[in-house]
Amino acid sequence: MSLIDTYHVHLGFWTNWDHGKIEGATITLTRRNGGLLIAFIAIFVGAAGKSFWRLACFLLHRTLSSSSPQSGTYHQLQAILRNSGAAQDAAWSLAQLIWAWRVPARFRKPLPRLVGIIALALFVSISFGIAGVFSSQITTDTANEVLLTGDNCGPLRGGDDTNNTAYDLLFEPHQHQRVTVYSNYALQCYNGNLSTSADDCQPYIQAKLKATVTRNASCPFANEMCKSQTDNLIIDSGFIDSHKDLGINAPSENRFQLRMVHQCAPLVTGRFTNISTGENTTEQFQRYWYGALDDRVNFTQEVSLNDTNSYADLKNTRQRAHADYGINVLKAYGGPLELSKQFSMFDPIPQLQRRDADTMLFFLTAHGILFTREVNDPWFAAHRKGPRFGNIRNDDWTQTYLQDEPASVLGCTMQWQYCNPNLSEASRCEPLRGTIDDSYPVTDLYKSQSQKTMLQWAIDVIRLDFFSLSGIVESLGVSSITARQGLGNNIQGPLPDTQWQSEVEHWVGASLASLQGSFVETANGPTPLYQQFRRAPNNTAERTMCSNQKIVTTKYSSFSVLGAGLILVIGGIFILLDLTLEYIVDYIQIRRNKKHPNPSGTYTRLEWNANTTLQLQRLAHEHVGSGTWANRWNHPVTSPGEKLAMIDISDEERTLFIAPQNWGEKPTDGKPSTAGSDTASWVSQGRKVRKMDTFDSIEDVKMKRPDTFAPTERKVKRIDTTTTLVNEITIDDDAIEQDTPSTARARHSDEIARAR
Repeated sequence: MSLIDTYHVHLGFWTNWDHGKIEGATITLTRRNGGLLIAFIAIFVGAAGKSFWRLACFLLHRTLSSSSPQSGTYHQLQAILRNSGAAQDAAWSLAQLIWAWRVPARFRKPLPRLVGIIALALFVSISFGIAGVFSSQITTDTANEVLLTGDNCGPLRGGDDTNNTAYDLLFEPHQHQRVTVYSNYALQCYNGNLSTSADDCQPYIQAKLKATVTRNASCPFANEMCKSQTDNLIIDSGFIDSHKDLGINAPSENRFQLRMVHQCAPLVTGRFTNISTGENTTEQFQRYWYGALDDRVNFTQEVSLNDTNSYADLKNTRQRAHADYGINVLKAYGGPLELSKQFSMFDPIPQLQRRDADTMLFFLTAHGILFTREVNDPWFAAHRKGPRFGNIRNDDWTQTYLQDEPASVLGCTMQWQYCNPNLSEASRCEPLRGTIDDSYPVTDLYKSQSQKTMLQWAIDVIRLDFFSLSGIVESLGVSSITARQGLGNNIQGPLPDTQWQSEVEHWVGASLASLQGSFVETANGPTPLYQQFRRAPNNTAERTMCSNQKIVTTKYSSFSVLGAGLILVIGGIFILLDLTLEYIVDYIQIRRNKKHPNPSGTYTRLEWNANTTLQLQRLAHEHVGSGTWANRWNHPVTSPGEKLAMIDISDEERTLFIAPQNWGEKPTDGKPSTAGSDTASWVSQGRKVRKMDTFDSIEDVKMKRPDTFAPTERKVKRIDTTTTLVNEITIDDDAIEQDTPSTARARHSDEIARAR
């Protein structure tokens, strides 16, 4: 809600002094570019998480590596650690591994290790998933603090050098429009009973300025002037901070604080009124004597009595025009007497005079308004019986009531106070005073000339663009009365006993909203239509104030440079280490091995390299004698044109590789096949099997698997579980063929035991 359609927002880097020079480093982008940056950071965090897991796998693989013979779970775990690209993939593969090896006798020892690695993988996956979500917190999805450029900065003024016609036709209507906006803003954002969306309470840094309300205060004037000595109202804004509350972006030493105190009470009228007849007329008026308006008019206000005595015989409210409230305000400034008389609208009587505050009187009339119930509110008081109205057919009549007096009076005082929050509590503030009281040099609160100039600029902005309670009511007239929301067809609905307090609270809210709006509108500057009223900054200090005004908006995105930088740096370190750590460690290890050989370290390094998917594939093909292999950038490649082994699908439960060329060679001999040969065969148990480049049908592969050893003698390589030596045991092939499965397994176990 604002008078401004377009804000001139600074795009790029700036310092948000909310968080200091380092943490407050901020970059503002358009909403579109900001969305792209958020998406990039989320993707980047995911990539960093993947690299972090790869680093963890590298360290785990090297830590767990052992050059002694190990179980199948060990080798499968090492293969998973070497080839899992993401933590969640590793967790799933390890969970499947646990299920596959679920026989307790086989699995009792490695289970805790696998469960621990699964827990680590899940922790990494969840942590970086959450980090990716919360990485967007370097900005917000709803509204962001941005900085105005201040290129068109300047408050509006309607001084003596302003064209009178332009002032009447442009300046005054514009001021009325501003007050209307502030009043509506106060209704939506300063009323604690209403829930408003974020868009309704923009663009100010604070949706509302907090104030302390005291409802049982004493009389702000002489005791004889107030209807009550205890049920009066004080609204204290507290110390409004220029940076935190008004959005003037500045380091702590250049900030100021402002405090406003309003105190109001309904006033007695009996001893300060009389009835008189106007000159050259029989019309009667009730005059109020709270101080002379000027040298020619010695009373304060007069109200015609003709409209207040004509209700007795009126039965139908539609017989007359719609009635409404009326309100008038007079203001007298505090401070030195001569200065006060120069600017005040009336000269208060001694009982109302306050040299340390501005005095305001609000006169309320309710001519023609019928209240459905008696009103005990001291300002809206209505107890006089008016006409009855109702349904003639069923004789259902309702009594109405009229305002007690032709006009009721509300008196308020207003005090200001500027403070330097950097000084000690005893000397940081000037005394509470009226708005134009210059008896205390407020700029003395600061030492440097630039600070004095900046404070004076802020004071000028407030004097030119701020609206006090009297300014709000004078501009809005009866629209400033919220009780009118219950007025229709000359009938006013029930009013609470504290309605006058609600009215004052609304005025104060609108006044505080105008304080917020003054600095924002000044920094953004007027449209070309109102440029003639702009008071431009004249020096560096004033221009600095102009270019450091913050607002809140959803049209731009502001990011913490520190937050984004930390994400990029830390994530970049993970990614860089993922790409280089393996080579760095290998380089260091190879250099050390030249001076101090370390077989265990060499095994660890080579096991990591051998466990890659492509290297494991090479090992499988090379084991059946398929391919002539070489390493290129740690990637195994074959000679050009070579064809590798294919899968034997005759046993779907346990697939093996079958070399498509040179089938007569023994795969276990470890000899590579001859690349490019067109025909080959091998003899297995006296049967010739033709060479196949492809398997065109299932029948082609339903052949007896070739025996990889001589029919008379078979060499079985067995791994000694206590040493790294390989023992060759000669087994009678005929004996094996005559064995039943049970006796073969028994003898096989005995032979292994003897080998140990």
